[in-house]
Amino acid sequence: MTWHHYILLFAQGFLITVLLTPLMRRFAPVLGFLDQPGARKVHIQPKPLLGGAAIFLGFLALIVGNLLFLYWIYNLDLQSESWMIRQLNLLAESAKGVDQALTELIGFLAGGALLFLVGLIDDRFGMSPWIKLCGQVVAATLLYAADIRISLFITHPVVNYCLTLFWLVLITNSFNLLDNMDGLSGGVAMICLLLLGISTHLVEKQVFMTSVSFALAGCIAGFLRYNLHPSSIFMGDAGSLFIGYSVAALTIQGTFYQSDASTATAWAVVMPFVILAVPIFDTLSVILIRIKNGQPIYVGDKNHFSHRLVALGMSHRRAVFFIHLITLCEGSAALILALISEPFGAYVVLTQIVLFFIIIAMLEHIRNHFNNHHSKS
Repeated sequence: MTWHHYILLFAQGFLITVLLTPLMRRFAPVLGFLDQPGARKVHIQPKPLLGGAAIFLGFLALIVGNLLFLYWIYNLDLQSESWMIRQLNLLAESAKGVDQALTELIGFLAGGALLFLVGLIDDRFGMSPWIKLCGQVVAATLLYAADIRISLFITHPVVNYCLTLFWLVLITNSFNLLDNMDGLSGGVAMICLLLLGISTHLVEKQVFMTSVSFALAGCIAGFLRYNLHPSSIFMGDAGSLFIGYSVAALTIQGTFYQSDASTATAWAVVMPFVILAVPIFDTLSVILIRIKNGQPIYVGDKNHFSHRLVALGMSHRRAVFFIHLITLCEGSAALILALISEPFGAYVVLTQIVLFFIIIAMLEHIRNHFNNHHSKS
């Protein structure tokens, strides 16, 4: 498959959810899916919560529809030299690999459907954080059973399972926690998915990974049409849990290092960490702040990266755009890791990323010091 095939997948996803989201927005109040205003929230009016359903259902329809289309053209055996027929035959070639990836796709969709349902129940009735964590453990187990697992050059099954579980829980909850302002979690996820898709195409041209990444990114883009500030609908936990899970599963499934490649070092395995640096930074910084304040780490507050940027003087819209921009800048650096042949180049890229976040932390510290000094005076 070529780049314009992936762009077409993105466009299809966008079109489906841009049409589906208004329907979910209309049905949400009738079904009781409304997010009420509160002390920890920035909206002052109840907002529909079924945006996640639009993303999940749109993505599912896109995947199933394209798989059926691939099988159809594969059996046609088209013979022509026209540009359109050549493109269809290229897609038909991709259908050969679908059967090989079918088990992984089923495992991926099963775990995603499970966490979507967990989030949907939480959006409607509320749910204990521990029950949601149990759902994530089951989703990780489904991935592992479908042979989607982290190895990091280790072959011990227990270690592989623990690494897979840790990564999935970390990234899933990172996007769930990041969903605290209009367009924030969805925008960061869309950027990360596009960068993941590009990176997996650069490394070994992984058709399945790149296709799913672009398809889900397009579905999120269609939802963002209604979720950017001022939003008219939220994705809810159903959306953020599904998106976080999907990003985590795709980074696990993707191959970022080839031992026989002449243009990459083993440092290429950290590409997912670099691409997802912003949601990881937000999660870890919030956890540290809550521990410092003596609060349970699972109790929400307004200490997220976005809230701290607003405290620095940014508007909500600018804070979200700033985080999108950082995600793009940091994630773009990861693409270089797939091409660097010397470890020193990887060290430079990783050092720049760490220094970038240190600069942000210093700015926050200066602001806090100024506020404390001003309050005392």
